[in-house]
Amino acid sequence: MDLHQLLMDIANYPDETGPVQFRETHISRLYLTREHVYKIKKPVDFGFLDFTTLEKRRHFCEEELRLNRRFAGESSPYLNVLPLGIRGKNLTFDGSGETVDYAVLIRRLPADRMLDYLLESDSPELETLIDQLSPLLSRIHAKAPVVFQDDALGPDAEIVTRNWRENFEQTAPFAGQIIPENGLAASRSAIERFIEEQKPLLQRRQEEGFVREVHGDLHSEHICFTEPVQIYDCIEFNRHFRTSDILCDLAFLLMDLKARKRRDLAQRLLDGYRSHGDCGPGADTLIPFYEAYRAWVRGKVAGFAMAQQPEGSAAREEQQILARSYLNLAMGSLAPPFLVLTCGLMGSGKSVVARRLCEATGALYLRSDEIRKELAGLAPQTKVAIAFGTGIYSSAASDHTYQIMLERAEEALRQGRSVVVDAAFAQIARREPFFRLGQQLEVPTRLVHLVCDDATLRARLLRREAKGTNISDGRLELLDEQRRAFEPVGGEALELDTHLERNEKVGLVLGDILEEAHL
Repeated sequence: MDLHQLLMDIANYPDETGPVQFRETHISRLYLTREHVYKIKKPVDFGFLDFTTLEKRRHFCEEELRLNRRFAGESSPYLNVLPLGIRGKNLTFDGSGETVDYAVLIRRLPADRMLDYLLESDSPELETLIDQLSPLLSRIHAKAPVVFQDDALGPDAEIVTRNWRENFEQTAPFAGQIIPENGLAASRSAIERFIEEQKPLLQRRQEEGFVREVHGDLHSEHICFTEPVQIYDCIEFNRHFRTSDILCDLAFLLMDLKARKRRDLAQRLLDGYRSHGDCGPGADTLIPFYEAYRAWVRGKVAGFAMAQQPEGSAAREEQQILARSYLNLAMGSLAPPFLVLTCGLMGSGKSVVARRLCEATGALYLRSDEIRKELAGLAPQTKVAIAFGTGIYSSAASDHTYQIMLERAEEALRQGRSVVVDAAFAQIARREPFFRLGQQLEVPTRLVHLVCDDATLRARLLRREAKGTNISDGRLELLDEQRRAFEPVGGEALELDTHLERNEKVGLVLGDILEEAHL
């Protein structure tokens, strides 16, 4: 009987109750009883880790125990390293018999207190919990071992450069699949320029002790809100991967919160972290840079997973969408302040692209449907079923709506924030003031024209009317009149077929913006 079969039988465990659950990753096998997790390292060599011998697996089990105990001390769920032995037909955990492997013994943590679960369930506790987490992270980073430039790992700027070079090389085969080619090229140009310009800052931060041996894999799946809070599963297999600027460690969790559509919590975490510790010089400059790095790695890894799935399979499509979403987040962190205007007929998908673009970048979202009703003193969900071009949709009312959007866009852009204006922009005269604003403020400005075949437009409008939940008053009976009033869109627009996957469309917009800004 092999080790796996023995570990799947609860009768072989001393003082445990079952059943035994089995999970695995690309580097570990996990056996879960009701109270504990027995974590075994696979005998694999990926270059950045090597678990191929029994002695190496023992060493890295001990490292996992040692390193993770830094985060919780005596209350740590990391309990011991157990030798797994076979004596006759029996499995032993005390060193008797022939030792065939080692396991890290970990106390099981409650799944419903994991941060990823709490985010998924939109727990009302989240703000309070983030307020508990920020001082803890600040203390952990303050106590972490400092890594100076004369360390064997070398200067931090060189490590950062190597990491990004590897990112670009490993993402290049997926250009056009998970990131547009111009987005990849422009991102590379932006990063190379940034690192060259910020080398003195990176060096200064290392000299001042902000490069430390930290967690290395700090995201919501590795945080459990028990009493006390447990932070676990740090990188033990490669010191290089867990050594970074403290801001790079923090940026992983900030990025993860943004990827889960909780920018408010990311900002709350950052504000709390700042108030409890020293972020060091240049934090505002470096945090978006490190968030881009963390998002890029996640996107790249999803790209690897995509490539392992059969062409046309649902699993491949799922990983492709995930990869695009992370790489959009990365490009969004690298993008300078910009102004994007959507343009298209009702039902063409303008709002979907606009919202996703705001999620990827944190841009201010200005939606004409909402602002028009605000100016008329109506709630956004109020339905206004009137003839085309009358009432709150008259030329005068529309002029007022677009003027207010222009003013709000200018205010945000002057504060250094990107803006997405979600409106039909059917008339050239309504587009031109925004282009003048972008030119005046010297920000990349794009008109994104959403196009769609007539049958799809009509089907979408019928579905939208049936649901009755969309704040837009666009409906099928008005489509032809809007089409007749729609003025031509010139070559300055980025035309997108709305049949493209949502994240792909957003990636194309971001690639265009970055290309203008960095090439």
